[in-house]
Amino acid sequence: MSFEITCPVCHFEHIPQDRDCCPQCDSDLVCFRLLDALPDFPGDSVIDLPKDTQPAGQEESWSDTDKIYKSKFPGFPVVLVVIFFLTIACLLGYTAHRFSSIQSMVQKLDTDMVRVQAKLNKNPKKISKTLEADTRRVDDLEKRVKELVEMTKNNQTHLARIMPEKETASKAPEEKIGTSETISKMRVPCFDTYRATDKDTLWTIARDLYGSGIFYPVLMEHNPDISVYSIGSKDTLRYLCDKTQAAGVYKVITGTKQKRRYWNYTIRSGDTRKTIIDRYCLNKKDCLIEDKPLETGMTIGVFLE
Repeated sequence: MSFEITCPVCHFEHIPQDRDCCPQCDSDLVCFRLLDALPDFPGDSVIDLPKDTQPAGQEESWSDTDKIYKSKFPGFPVVLVVIFFLTIACLLGYTAHRFSSIQSMVQKLDTDMVRVQAKLNKNPKKISKTLEADTRRVDDLEKRVKELVEMTKNNQTHLARIMPEKETASKAPEEKIGTSETISKMRVPCFDTYRATDKDTLWTIARDLYGSGIFYPVLMEHNPDISVYSIGSKDTLRYLCDKTQAAGVYKVITGTKQKRRYWNYTIRSGDTRKTIIDRYCLNKKDCLIEDKPLETGMTIGVFLE
């Protein structure tokens, strides 16, 4: 008749006595088995001195700590030895359990390797065919790359022959014309006109014409005579026919200083500091970047409001 025990951790019942671990919580049953096998030692007895030997006035002066110091531990070395062996047994049981789990993992890996090897042995022809197809594809790609490289080289040599001819053909009429006015006319962008209304502002006009009101300095650049804050039906503004050029012009004519955006204005004849501030600035005190004498042709920064 086999004896059965109950796990003291998870209280799982009907565990065979020869089992070392609990099948439910995997607790080490060897330690508990050794603890159950220990003999029960009698409790510590406190030896009190007889009343006859106690000095007068000190019958009730003994404290609990004095009684503890006077107690005897006849089985204390045995308990230490048993605890030492129990710890060694627990460590050995834990290491054995870990080794068994590692061994099971190794066995699973071995079985998986055997399965993979069996699959490879079953269809060696398919594997070889797939490898051959992949190698063929790689060879085809290498051939195509080589062909593309040769084509680019040939095109480069062909372009190198054609480009000098085009350059000479384009330079010939310029040499015949020979005037700087015609060249400047060829580079002048296309402009169109817009008649403002009393409800318009420079921001709304830039938004309608260039797609964003932030490009209003472009209108200021191409219409330097307008008064920015008093636009009405009396004003006619020039604007670029190609709206996509507004962003490029905006980057060229504006900058940033002291975390503020400014517009680079070129001084014209007759301009004074007062006329520039009245025409372009709402804040009269902090409008121009530099406080220096103005000269025709120089560039000065005007802070944008």
